[in-house]
Amino acid sequence: MHNLSMWKYISLPWVISTFVFFIIFFILAFTKDIDIEFLSNNYLLKLFSNTLLLSFGSAIISALIAVPLAILVTFYRFPGSNFFSWALSLSIAFPTYVYAFIFVGIFEYSSLLSEFLRGYDLALPQIKNLFGACVIMSMALFPYIFLIAKVQLSSVGIRIFKAAKSLGDSNLNAIRKIILPSLKPAILGGMALVMFETIADFGGVSTLRVETFTVGIYDAWFGYQSYYSGARLAGYLLIFVFLIILITKYFGDNSSSVAIKSSESINKVQLNKSKQIILTSLCILIFTTVFCLPLFQLILWQLSDSSISLLSSSYLFVNSLILGISAAAFTIFFAIALSLSYRQSNKFKSFITISTSGYAIPGSVISAGLLIGFDAIFNTSITLYGIYGLIACLSLRFMTPAFNYLSASLANISSSSEKALSLISTNQAKAFTSFYFPQMKPALSLSFMIVFIESIKEQPATLLLRPVGFDTLSTKIFNYTSEGQWGLAASPSLLLIILSLVFVYFINKSIDSIKK
Repeated sequence: MHNLSMWKYISLPWVISTFVFFIIFFILAFTKDIDIEFLSNNYLLKLFSNTLLLSFGSAIISALIAVPLAILVTFYRFPGSNFFSWALSLSIAFPTYVYAFIFVGIFEYSSLLSEFLRGYDLALPQIKNLFGACVIMSMALFPYIFLIAKVQLSSVGIRIFKAAKSLGDSNLNAIRKIILPSLKPAILGGMALVMFETIADFGGVSTLRVETFTVGIYDAWFGYQSYYSGARLAGYLLIFVFLIILITKYFGDNSSSVAIKSSESINKVQLNKSKQIILTSLCILIFTTVFCLPLFQLILWQLSDSSISLLSSSYLFVNSLILGISAAAFTIFFAIALSLSYRQSNKFKSFITISTSGYAIPGSVISAGLLIGFDAIFNTSITLYGIYGLIACLSLRFMTPAFNYLSASLANISSSSEKALSLISTNQAKAFTSFYFPQMKPALSLSFMIVFIESIKEQPATLLLRPVGFDTLSTKIFNYTSEGQWGLAASPSLLLIILSLVFVYFINKSIDSIKK
């Protein structure tokens, strides 16, 4: 397809830079001398076990919360079922590091809830431990599995579920025999996302006092000034992430799941009054716990101190906007080139796939690679050149969703239409603006919003790569929470959550428009 040949050359700088980055990173991380006293075997074992237990524990608990809720709101009719089908996903607007300090503040000795319970000789449990971190991470991240499972359940078809029941199966047996096997790929995919988000988190695990690889990387960099020790930790973490990807693919690809699809519209199962009350109460309890309670606590902190104003964080809001828009624009430009090049060239596809797989890599790993790589080649810090290094890091990490959405939009173009276009004498720029761009337009807006919101929420990469004096909402939240100043952290947190909620709404609208 000669109408797409120019995009291969536009995408080459991205592909080459990505491969050079990975090669230099691994060479430097595993060949340079490190601080042996800092990276002792016991310390590495502690980081590995905490990261492993936290990521798997959060994924399992998230699945136990998300899958039953997705089945309930999709298959059963009860008061509020339509509302809860989208409202239960709203906790995704809370970054995990915001979620962590909110619940630490709620559970601390001087909180209103603790004082109330002490009046009845009751005490709240300690949550600054591995199990508490798993539960809190799960409450923030279960919507990843919930949303994916809902989409899959919509394709299974309620008639299949009812057919299983008509053969004598109870509700639980029908779900166990028919629904759960068909959900296995969706559950594994969602659990992988939860694990990646948990592994990439820094502020949340710092607040909850759980030492993971991201904490170790930050400590090596800023605490011990041992840059190559931090890079070595980042290398170990990257290998750990690749192992998770392989495990997920192995169990997903060898799944014996039942791929049942139906175009039938869902006519939900009607329940008796007592069961309706139980399900509604359960959804209210979960929605209140994962969304209303943390939001109320933030607002309470904001209102409790008259010296704290949302306007005081306006410059942070502006900096976050600049960073988010810049990273999203840069990412979308190369995502367009990569997706069109992927469609044009078969030989180039494997290289493009590797260069667009950054979402699974924590921001701390990419940051460490850019810092040591730039220093080794140019003998200077990448942070001296403004936010350009941070933009490159964010683009590398969040290229995956942008590329996937644009590639999916191009897949809807028929080969006959492209062949007809190739017969018309027109230049490649005009072919893009008149033919390909209209097809990609809905996915472009969706990709831009996703990259934008992920970029402004990213914390470890921003902390490591931001230039001196450049604070964003996410970095200021870390500065306050690292000192236990929950009230001061409320203002930037509220701004970040409000902005996230707005984009979550528009992202859902964009997804609906693409489906239509």
